[in-house]
Amino acid sequence: MKPSGPEQPWPWLDEWPVFTTHGEKFGAVTRVPPGASLEPLGMRFAVLLGALAVAVGVAAAAGGLVVCSLANAAGPKFWWWLVLAIPALGASLFFFAGVHVRGMELIMRERPRNLLTLASVLGGIALGLGALAGVVNREGSMVLTATVIAAACAANLLVFGVRGTRRARSDIARILRLRATGTAHDGQVISLPEPGSWDCGGDVSIRYADDAGVRFVRIRLNTYAHEIPRRGTRVVVFTDGRGDLLVELDPRYPVEYHRDYRAYETDTSGGGSM
Repeated sequence: MKPSGPEQPWPWLDEWPVFTTHGEKFGAVTRVPPGASLEPLGMRFAVLLGALAVAVGVAAAAGGLVVCSLANAAGPKFWWWLVLAIPALGASLFFFAGVHVRGMELIMRERPRNLLTLASVLGGIALGLGALAGVVNREGSMVLTATVIAAACAANLLVFGVRGTRRARSDIARILRLRATGTAHDGQVISLPEPGSWDCGGDVSIRYADDAGVRFVRIRLNTYAHEIPRRGTRVVVFTDGRGDLLVELDPRYPVEYHRDYRAYETDTSGGGSM
């Protein structure tokens, strides 16, 4: 759980330390801020991805026609295609930002969101190149080959992105279920990650007590090197009757970070990178 502190205008701007009990790391880390809910995926996000693809396609086709017009000294045609290319590029950036923000709110994992975004961009490039292939003459076969390659890459990324999205949303549901219905136990971080195995995070030991006594679990901590919680950091461990558990920072206590992080400082990408 995100530690207490100043409210962020967008919760995912703050990449707080996250514990993953199944070893997830990098862009596969699910980040569910307090108060977040699992919204229906719906058609709006698909429309947003499609709008990004269309905008990129128009920008790619218009940009290609600008180059062709200049190469063929076609005169005023250059300006007409440039007038189309610039707004299309602006629309591409607008929809890209929308996919970036809305995708994180719906998927809460960077990797599948990034795969879907890249699939949309490559799909748009394929559309633009396909339109361009029907216009150009000498380079038509080369452009058509590039179109097929871009389309194939987009299709593959889409498959992996959809699969990753399903897994991420299943994990979101698990986290929300444990928060809502799991039994909460007070716990502590009792060990630091091994510097030699540090890779945008590392394994730590957690101690907590339940009705059966004191228990110990070893799980992965995903964070920046300079934001490793020190020994004794308070956590909340949520458990259920099926052996599943969730470990989050205890929001009732301020988080203090390990001061001597020089042994870990080769890490620069943080726990939420792809």
